[in-house]
Amino acid sequence: MATREEGAGVWYHRGQALCISRDYDRAVVCYDKALERSPDDPVLWRRRGFALMKAGRCDGAAASFDRALALAPDDATAWQRKGYALAAMGRNEDALACYEKALTLDPHHILALQSRGRVLGVMCRYDEAATCYEAVLTIDPGRGSAAWLLERMQERGDIEALASEIREAERFVEVPACVREVVTERDYTNAGIARAVLRELTRRAEKSTAPRP
Repeated sequence: MATREEGAGVWYHRGQALCISRDYDRAVVCYDKALERSPDDPVLWRRRGFALMKAGRCDGAAASFDRALALAPDDATAWQRKGYALAAMGRNEDALACYEKALTLDPHHILALQSRGRVLGVMCRYDEAATCYEAVLTIDPGRGSAAWLLERMQERGDIEALASEIREAERFVEVPACVREVVTERDYTNAGIARAVLRELTRRAEKSTAPRP
């Protein structure tokens, strides 16, 4: 990593202070001043990208992370933050690729795991998302946000599984309206009960139509 030029550090710390106070647009100006003095500092590019991302300027943020990664390609945090910026632009597959690169570099990168789970959830890949949150909790069992998100992914996975089971079961049985309503109303609380009811109805139907010995 290039040594930060004299004077760049002053602007860097001003940018940091402005980020703490959530004045992200002014923070970007400070990082730009720092980069005028130290253009090959990947940390400055990464911090500039973070401030742009927080300011809602995701195109510029992704470009800043690219500059950081050109200088420090093994920076897992820069890969994670680039993924976050891409996800904010709806580029979910590209975001996943960034998270996977970050996790290749640092398998215990909690923010990369949690960000990956978020994007997988948006893509309705609930089981994979749940696996990400489980990995987070293995590293940090007290991380409440991951525990809450894991429960949500499991609930959504139950609803998707129930919808699939209804399609399969309706070939053999009349599926009760109350079971269908669990899916249409996204009734996560009763998804497990509805699945058990449907399995029992299907089992009885299969038993009644099975040939007698």
